[in-house]
Amino acid sequence: MRKRPSIAGHAEATVSALHQVEVAELKGKLADANERYKHAVALYREADDRLNAILGLKEAVSNTAPKHLKVKASGKSGESTAVLVASDWHVEERVDPRGVDGVNEYSPEIAEERVTRFFQTGLSMVEMCRTRGRIDTLVLAVLGDLITNTIHDDLAESNYLSPTEASLKAYRLLCGGIDFLLREGRFKKILVPCCVGNHGRTTRKPRVSTATRNSYEWLMYHVAAERYAGDARVEFSVTDGYFNFLDVYGYTVRFHHGDAVKYQGGVGGVTIPLNKAIAQWNKMRKVYLDVLGHWHTQLSGREFVLNGSLIGYNAYSIAIKASYEPPSQSFFTIHPRYGKAVEIPIHVE
Repeated sequence: MRKRPSIAGHAEATVSALHQVEVAELKGKLADANERYKHAVALYREADDRLNAILGLKEAVSNTAPKHLKVKASGKSGESTAVLVASDWHVEERVDPRGVDGVNEYSPEIAEERVTRFFQTGLSMVEMCRTRGRIDTLVLAVLGDLITNTIHDDLAESNYLSPTEASLKAYRLLCGGIDFLLREGRFKKILVPCCVGNHGRTTRKPRVSTATRNSYEWLMYHVAAERYAGDARVEFSVTDGYFNFLDVYGYTVRFHHGDAVKYQGGVGGVTIPLNKAIAQWNKMRKVYLDVLGHWHTQLSGREFVLNGSLIGYNAYSIAIKASYEPPSQSFFTIHPRYGKAVEIPIHVE
């Protein structure tokens, strides 16, 4: 007669089967965790290699990038220095006209058209001012966010170019503009103070003390400085900090991207927090003028010049309830006696 299995034996077999299932599940989870760990290590090593490459380049070009630039008065009658402000180009970002009620459209091709118009119109402004005076020196202030980057998931989905492709595009547009000014502008000197923006970072979250060391734009500026190292007419200033200072006829100008100014909306706009920030920074070092970008707003005050943007109105502008502004950049002159003088926005549409 066949012996029936005991209840205890059946229970033991069930427990054993469940144990095997649990072990298999744990092994699967462990394998998945190992894969994630390996991926994280690979990303860390990639970022570390990129940072080391940037730091290595810094050592290679450190002698070509003076800390602070200066413009001395020549004593000639009618002398002035012209300033062009370039910021917030966002060359690879997509602006679909359907998403902004048809008021704007943007792509790398449109960015190139607007950059070309910026440099051509900027030189026209210089020539206009030359009818009443002498301009031998041009300051081309490059204040960051030339690229949009993939710092947000939706940007990674919609941008036309990767961060490296966008950096190369911005580099070529910037150098093309400088070449144009050298060829057509009749300038004895072109000074290029540079600041990094918050979009060009290589990290997901913003850095403070190491912002420049984690920036595609900082690398781009150094490569551009090396390109023009043999031309005595061009002088770059690429700093390792947030501010970049320039002395023009004894007037100290403080350039920066503008993201250090904190504004969460409210009556009065960005001018109130900006004036408060300037007052605090002046306790550290008193300056004549702050020149900044970031806010995509063309605005000028007694103590500041706030640059517009090349990209213009986009979906983010709608999200933060920003007022509509056409894409623009800034132009102004500094006179040895009167300081900031002629000031004209450059509309690039």
